[in-house]
Amino acid sequence: MAKPVFEERENETVFAKKVSADSWKTPQQTVGRQVSGKIYFTDQRIVFLALGLIGTASVSWEIEMKNIQSVEACMTPPCFPFGIFITMKDGDKYKIGIRKRSKYIEWIAQHIS
Repeated sequence: MAKPVFEERENETVFAKKVSADSWKTPQQTVGRQVSGKIYFTDQRIVFLALGLIGTASVSWEIEMKNIQSVEACMTPPCFPFGIFITMKDGDKYKIGIRKRSKYIEWIAQHIS
């Protein structure tokens, strides 16, 4: 399987791209673990692309803004104030670790309301 890449959609506004981030929780992960990668925020979606040579497609993910129920600040292990916790309308949950998280939380909150 080819390594996933970010491709901007037509009529999509990109807020931030290639931001260093860690994915700590996704619906596919049964145990929370740190996956390093790059994250992209647009007015339509959030895309996380895992870094690495092998197996990145299975831990990369994309979520649509219209499907997000809520967003809030949280801690990342062991207890750092870098976390963003996203709850989807279908109950799925995502946790990402990112520096200067407040501007991203604000961006998400503005686009889901």
